[in-house]
This record gives sequence, C-alpha cells and structure tokens, in this order.
Amino acid sequence: MTMPTTFLRYLRRNKFYTAVNILGLSLGLTACLSIYFIIHHELSFDRFHPDRDRIYRVMGDLPETSGKTLHFAKIPLVASRLTLPGIESITTCVPYPFKPSAVYTQPQYFSIFPYEWLAGNPATALQAPSTVVLTATKAKFYFGNTSPGNIIGKQIVYEDSLRLTVSGIVKDRTQNTDFPFTDFISSSTDTTTRADAWTQGDMSAWTFIKLSPNTKPAAVDRGLANLVQPHRTPNFKLKLWLQPLADIHFDSDVIENPVLTAHMPTLYGLLTIACFILLLAVINFINLSTAQSLRRAKEVGIRKVLGSTRTSLRLQFLLETAVITGFSILLAIAAVSPTLQLFHTFIPPGLKTGLLTPPTLAFLTGTLLITTLLAGFYPAKVLSSYTPALSLKGGAEQKGGEQWLLRKGLIVFQFAVSLVFIIGSFVIAGQLRYARAINPGFSSDAILTIDAPRGQPPGNTKVLAEKLSHLPGIGQTALQWVTPMTDNTRGMALKTSPSDPKPIGVTQVVGDENFIPLYRITLIAGKNISPADSVRELVINESLSRLLGDRTPERSLGRILYWNDRPYPVTGVVADFHTKSMHDPILPTCIINRPDRKGSIAVRLATNNPGPVLAKMAADWKAVYPGRAFNYRFFDESLARLYDNDRRTATLVNTSMAITILISCIGLFGLALFTAEKKAKEISIRKVLGATTGTITFLLCKNFLSLILLAFLIATPFSWYLSKTWLNNFAYHIRLSPWPFLAAGAAAVAIGLLTVGYQSIKAAKTNPIRNLKAE
Repeated sequence: MTMPTTFLRYLRRNKFYTAVNILGLSLGLTACLSIYFIIHHELSFDRFHPDRDRIYRVMGDLPETSGKTLHFAKIPLVASRLTLPGIESITTCVPYPFKPSAVYTQPQYFSIFPYEWLAGNPATALQAPSTVVLTATKAKFYFGNTSPGNIIGKQIVYEDSLRLTVSGIVKDRTQNTDFPFTDFISSSTDTTTRADAWTQGDMSAWTFIKLSPNTKPAAVDRGLANLVQPHRTPNFKLKLWLQPLADIHFDSDVIENPVLTAHMPTLYGLLTIACFILLLAVINFINLSTAQSLRRAKEVGIRKVLGSTRTSLRLQFLLETAVITGFSILLAIAAVSPTLQLFHTFIPPGLKTGLLTPPTLAFLTGTLLITTLLAGFYPAKVLSSYTPALSLKGGAEQKGGEQWLLRKGLIVFQFAVSLVFIIGSFVIAGQLRYARAINPGFSSDAILTIDAPRGQPPGNTKVLAEKLSHLPGIGQTALQWVTPMTDNTRGMALKTSPSDPKPIGVTQVVGDENFIPLYRITLIAGKNISPADSVRELVINESLSRLLGDRTPERSLGRILYWNDRPYPVTGVVADFHTKSMHDPILPTCIINRPDRKGSIAVRLATNNPGPVLAKMAADWKAVYPGRAFNYRFFDESLARLYDNDRRTATLVNTSMAITILISCIGLFGLALFTAEKKAKEISIRKVLGATTGTITFLLCKNFLSLILLAFLIATPFSWYLSKTWLNNFAYHIRLSPWPFLAAGAAAVAIGLLTVGYQSIKAAKTNPIRNLKAE
C-alpha cells in the first residue's frame, strides 16, 4: 500500500484528532501570520531608497533649565543652507500651512529621495519661484485625465492666493514611507519663513542629508557642532545631530514630528507572543500525535516486518505532519484578513496582506518547515522506535505509557503560559481602571483646546479667545501653552538666590488669569495669577513649597525666587496636580503668565449640545485666521491618548490570553477524549463493580486538574515578577495583591473542568456492555 493511501486511510479513521490538530495549528499560525504582517509593515518604511544607509535627518536638541532635553524634528532654515565636508546632498522641507501633504523644498530633495518622473526635469523643476511638482494622483485630482506632459506649464491656485506653475509630475509611491508628500513647492516661493535667524521660534525646516561614501556620521556631527557654536546663547543652546533614516519611524520622542511612529517595544512583544502561540500549537500537535501512537503501533510493526526502515518511517510521519501543517497554513491564510479587520483599531494604517510577495512566501515556507520539524520530529521518532515484536503483541502500550510524563509536562507548560496571560490581563485591567479613577488634581470635563497656527502674531490668539468668551454655550476660556496634563511638558530652573549654585528644576505651566479657574485647580494659599503682559509673579504647587522647606503653603507666600537671574515673588500656592500620566510622579511645578508662549486656547463648554457652539467657534476662527483650518480636540481625549500604549498592551495580552487558552483547551479536550477511549474497559469494569458516575468522572478529571494546579504554581512567580516589573513603570499604581493570581487559578481550574468534565461524564455514563461484550 502506498504512503499517500495509508495516510488518507489514517485521516479517515481519525477525523476528530486530525481536526483538532488542524484547528490548533491554524489558530497558532493565524496569530503568527497576522503578527508577521504587522511587523513586516512597520519595518518596511523607507527601506526602498537607494543608498538609504547614507540618508539622515538633522535633529535639533534644546536643553531645558530643568535638565530635560527636547528633541526637535525641525531646525533653523539657515543651518540647512550652510555646507559641510562629507555631505553629498542636503535638502529642507518646510510645511505649507494649508495642506498637510505640501512642502516647500528644493531640487535636491529628488536626489536624496528619487522618484520616477512622468514629466519634467528633476534637476530644474523647482529652481524657479512659484513652481510646483505634483504626484500623478494629485495631478489627476487637479487636472483630470490630462496626460502628464500636457500638465506641465499649467497653473493652480492654492487658497485663492498662491498661484503656482506645474513644472513636474512624478509617479506615486507604492511603498511605505514616512514622507507621503504630494505637492512639492519650490522653496524660493516661501516668503514667510526666516532664512537668516538662529532662534527657537525659527526652527521651521525638516532637513535631510545624504552623506558622501565612506563618511562617518560622527564627523558630520562634529562639523554641525562647530557650525552652531557661534550662534548659541544662554537661552538657545541648540545641538544638531544626525538621525539615521532607519530610526525615524521608531522615534516618538520628537517634537513637531511629521512621522506616524511605531512603538518598538510593542513589536518585540508581538514577536514574543507569536513565538509562544506557535509553540503552544506545536505542543498540541506533539501531545495528540504521541497519544495516538498506540493506535499506530501495529501498523509500524507490520511495516517493519515488511522491510520498512526507521528512516523511511520517520520520513513518512514527517510528510504527514507537513501535509497537516500545509492545510493549517491554508486555513490561516484564509483567516488572516478577517482577523486583521476584527482588530482594525490596533492595526497600523496602510497595512497590506500581500501573500504572493517574496518576503511573505519566504515566511510561509520557513513556517511550514520549522513547524513541520518541531511538531513532527518527536512523534516520528517515537512511532518509528517501536520494535515489531512488542508492537504486534501489544507491548507498545506499555512503552506508550512511558510517554505520559512528557505529555504531562507539555500540558503543564501550555497552561502555565495561559495563566501568565490571564494574570497579566487582570493586573493591566486593574491598573488602567486605577489610572482612570485617580483624581488628577484638575477638572477635564467639557474642555476642548484650540492651537493657534504657527507663525501668527501672538496677539491674534488673545483676540480669538476674547471672541469665543462671548459666545453663548461657552462657560470660560483661558490662554495657555499646553494643557495641565500632557506628554509634552516644559521645564524651568528656579533659584532661591542669585548666587544659588544648585537651581531647582521644576515643571513650567503657562496660563493666564483664567487658567486656574477654568481647570478648577485648587488654590490653597495666596491669590490667583493676575493679568499681565509679562511674567511678574509665580504660583507654585505644594510639592515645590515643601521642597523649599516651607512647613505650610502660607509660608511660601512672598518668597522671592529667581528665574533667568530675575526675581519673582510667590503669590499663590495650588494643590498638587498631575502634569504627566501616572507613569510619572507629581513634580515641583510653577504656573506663570507668559504671553510669548500662550499659543493655545482652552474652552470650557456650558452646553450639552456642542454642535451649534462649535459652528460659531469655527466662524470666529475664520475671522481671525482666514484660510486656516479650524481644528480642536477635547481634553478628555488627549488624556486618554496618554495611555494608548498601555491599552495596546492590554489588547495584546487579552487577545493572547484568549488564543492560548483556546489552544490549550483544544489539546486538553483531545487528550481527555483519548484517555477516555483508552480506559474504556477499565471504566466499564469499575461501573460493573458499583462505581458511580461521579466517582469515575472524578478519577478522569483529577489527573488533568492536578496538572493545571502545578501549572499555576509554576506560573505564579513568573507572573508576579512580570506584573511587578510592568507596574513599576507607573509612579502611581495598584498594590499587587493575591486576588489576580487566585482569580486566574480559579479561572484555569474552571476552564479545565469544562474542557475535561464533559468528556469524562460522557465516558462515565457509557453502557458497560458496549465495551465488555467482546470479552
């Protein structure tokens, strides 16, 4: 009988076990394939550029007086127009304020980031003022189906004011990129950006360079330091440095970053989860295959008598595993798109599931080979090791019993992994509930914020705030730099005397006289900030008051503190409030009225129907900032975004928990069914001798439940360590109590009982005559 015929006959006789194996493997492979697409997508950004290893972004660092360093994606335009040895090409991108995908740039942009040109000359297309290069899609949007060559020379008008002549058409990018610009306007058209100033307010240009071959980035960094040194001042200590193109997509700690960054720890977590899930699915296969080895013992014995070698038998079993794995991969391929759609809110935008691309085919082939070897090698070794004499006399059953210890160990490992995820899910959910429930020290209800456009006179923001304050449905307005709680705080250094050698680093909060009342921050001593056209006084928080050595907040009133060597009196003390997420402790904080930094408006709504109010706000915005888009965000939503990474972690853990439990239960159910079949005669004899259904059910369940309890004992210390490590990332967190562990243990026992109990009860209720009639 041929090998395929034998295998097909085996599948027909063991439909259930085959289905269990395929289901377990396909679940694991679906998770792995989904995670592969996510990781491959995130790692693919800007990998297609020629000489990408020589392309860098010029970053600007500014140290704050608090000791914190801010990383800026933009640098002064003047810095990018100076030459340094070792730089082959340099270009800048200044965002056009009315279109997010439009930038002012130079012809050198296309030498660093080459495009396929459909019309125009890349060397000259952006040399003249008032010219623009468009992508093919954008050109079609503006000019319909006109051919690219006929579009050259045509004019378009942006925002009814900027008239541009089309000088080039380029093909759209099909690869993933962090720079999806569609309108490239000649930089000589830009008349608003200052090109000769070295100040923080003039950091307006994203700057990219391509190094000459064999040039070291460190050498250019030194040249940049020498370039900046003459222009550094006590209030502008700029440091320029090169960031490799490959790092841009994963660097989220950047101000004014045009890039939608990925979170590298999340990708590492996904990779780890994928490995564990596939390992659990492989363990299922090994467990069920070795458990069924007794059924195939006589087949192996007969084959060996007929001349089959151990090698040929191993090859047969490995090929059988490969067929089952291949079918599981086909199911996983069919399931991956629905899976990604189910979790669409956590999937990066633009993700493509190209199954026929070389990287994906290589991944699928590698997965097939690795899974086949992992899942098939040990069962093939076990099955091919039976001696013909023992197999044909039934002695393999005794040998098969020796494999039970391995199967126990594998079940324990499966449930230990599942318990780690269950406990982690409980701990993360508890911490996120705690973070939402804790009092931040201010009110965020019905507050929205509006950021003024960059480059506009500061007085316009005050004009708009005044207009908004008179609208019906608006309770209060306040001018601010940033909201009280943000991931983008600012610092300042205070001294207790002009000669104090150790300044105190504090968080700087900027707001006008309406800031404290609007956010309902509690004033516990002194008075609120007064209206002013410059910084004249300080309002500090309790933590700073205590740091100054004052026993009560009242003792801080009248104290003189020095900032930038100027004296300022403390006129008020507020209760502590959080300026960052619960990951960070409450820091010494100072609230000041600083007009040059009040570029945002906070609005407290006094209506349950914000629609009409927002429409009137938009009208006032257009009156002050004509041509600029009106954008706002609710403060509650901004606070929620502070925990986006934590919520992603929770989703990953919850999903992984569900998958690992399901895979473990599939394997446990299959083994319970096999055990019941194997002990069918023993169960029947016990029933004849008077054993009750409950007694038999208990005998069948206790072995499996003892394994789950052992898994709980193993998982507990690992879970405690991982939970403690994760919670230590929060300055304010829940106390790690026994309850998540006990609840997880109880859940695992309940799941095990449901999985094994049904089959055990069914076996216990079987009529003994069915199993003993042949005896």
